[in-house]
Amino acid sequence: MFTLAANDTLAGVASAGSEVTCTIFGMELNGTTETYKVLYQGQLAASAGTIYTATANGPTFVRSITVVNNDTITLTFQLFRGGTAATNVITPVFSLLPGASALYEDGLGWQFFTTAGQILTASGSPNNGVPRLDGPTGIKAQSMDRASCAEINTTCPTAGGTLFMQALYIPAGVTVSNILWHSATTAANVPTHWMAGLYDIDRNLRATSTDHTSEAWGAQTLKTIAMVTPYVIPTSGLYYVGFFMTATAIITSKGDTAKTSGSLWAQVPIMSGASSSTGLTTSLPDPAGAITAGLLPIWCAVS
Repeated sequence: MFTLAANDTLAGVASAGSEVTCTIFGMELNGTTETYKVLYQGQLAASAGTIYTATANGPTFVRSITVVNNDTITLTFQLFRGGTAATNVITPVFSLLPGASALYEDGLGWQFFTTAGQILTASGSPNNGVPRLDGPTGIKAQSMDRASCAEINTTCPTAGGTLFMQALYIPAGVTVSNILWHSATTAANVPTHWMAGLYDIDRNLRATSTDHTSEAWGAQTLKTIAMVTPYVIPTSGLYYVGFFMTATAIITSKGDTAKTSGSLWAQVPIMSGASSSTGLTTSLPDPAGAITAGLLPIWCAVS
């Protein structure tokens, strides 16, 4: 619980004005008279300013605070006590996903929620009881459990300049800064272009790497491919990692045993396969072309 002395202040700021709504609930004490009320409700400004001043009659007790992002992009907010200087900060700069909320409750501290009402953990993953997969250090989601991947030498991408897409589940709140892809027994022979990107389930491009042109890629080598602009996942669900290469001989990739028929794998949304986007060189398509379901699940991950 926050306790404010007589005439003490709370201040707030958001990364965009008139988009982040803050509501403060508490009690004003005047002698022995307790008044329970909404102490403040309004939208934080883009510059730090006072949002509540305690009465001159006695202390104010802040029991809970809710903060809601009304915008369609990720925004930040911060709260202060007794001024707006660095020495008055009482929260870090918190991030809120589009349409998401934060709640401070006496005895619980701060909790953060997605638009679906899922509580986010400190890592940005929803607290839904699903254990983290056994991936390499630093990854936030992977297409299959590394421990059970057979590391089959797969012909993926299927051809030079053809976009190959692999689905994976990513929780809301995860910031995708990198895509991880592992070559198998075949190294890139005279590569001229290769890129990776993140697509949503409708095959819209959400993040892309640069064109790595002639950068070498050896056999049995894990590549961490940086995104030009990191992407914060707004909604938990399936996303696609897309990858292509042009070279005299393109890499093979680590994956799992081929599906027997692929009929289940091919149900919508298709889990993996070559896109109809072909002839790619210096950029990823947006949106990607339709996917033809393949039989080969590929290991990939995001961090």
